[in-house]
Amino acid sequence: MQAYRRTASDNGDELGRAIPGANFHCVADLGRSFAGRYWHLQLDWFVLSRLEVDQSTIVTTDERVPDFSVWHLMSGRCEANGRDVAANELVEVRSGEGGTLRSADGAQVTTFGLQSSLFSEAPELEFPFGPSVPRPSGRWRMPSAAPRHHLEAMTRVVWQQLEEQPQLLDFSANRIALSNSLLEAVAPLAESGTFRPDRACVGRHNRIVMRFERAIEQADDHPLDMGDLCREVGTSRRSLEAVVRERTGKSPWEYLRWRRLWRARALLQQPDRRTTVTDVAFQLGFWHLGRFAAAYASAFGEKPSEALARAQGQGLH
Repeated sequence: MQAYRRTASDNGDELGRAIPGANFHCVADLGRSFAGRYWHLQLDWFVLSRLEVDQSTIVTTDERVPDFSVWHLMSGRCEANGRDVAANELVEVRSGEGGTLRSADGAQVTTFGLQSSLFSEAPELEFPFGPSVPRPSGRWRMPSAAPRHHLEAMTRVVWQQLEEQPQLLDFSANRIALSNSLLEAVAPLAESGTFRPDRACVGRHNRIVMRFERAIEQADDHPLDMGDLCREVGTSRRSLEAVVRERTGKSPWEYLRWRRLWRARALLQQPDRRTTVTDVAFQLGFWHLGRFAAAYASAFGEKPSEALARAQGQGLH
């Protein structure tokens, strides 16, 4: 099996849907725009991807690809699961688990996944990061960041070649050579270093955040009642507040409001003939129109009526 795709979008939801094997939510944390790109390559037992965002962003991932151990190399000023990531660290996500990424600026994340079954099926290959027993998610800390820089440079060449010559994957010789090259670039990451498991509470916090995001997604454009939200997530208001603030820098209610503002922006930018600012505001639970207009203008630098007029092709004179 081999598959290559590249997606570029100014919509976080659209970018998230382009990522196979996991449910992603990308939300601009600060600023008035979102822009991101995603590359994905799967060669049988090896998965390689790259996510780029152009501004500070909160990314929540649901359960990852089953039967794959997934490792992330993150650029500077990134947090994973509420903790800073150093340049010499790899962040592991165990098969079937998810987590959160928060960047304070534009970010790049190179990710590789190795099929868990191959650690036992092909021991002669001495696959790196092949645990003899299942272990929790955590960090692999290397003495130097040099191996990761080599892998990132090598993957940039891969993406460039696939962009220019996508037909190269049609040839089995190229697929085998590419798999071998990627393994050679990954192996040095594991030749020295130590694994540090995440704190015991991280897995539980991940599950709270994932259930929180699922509740938001299932509610669609309907506002969420605080009591119902806590019951769906399966935790108390105080615990939900602490975990969401740790992961996003916002309280659950601030985060929900921020997400609704971005949803309002999407609805106003793609209106039909009957769309009005009032309808959009009320649909999303912004019951005070003046405060909605002020919050929208503060977030995006224009009034919601201006966004709607431009989208409807009326212009402002």
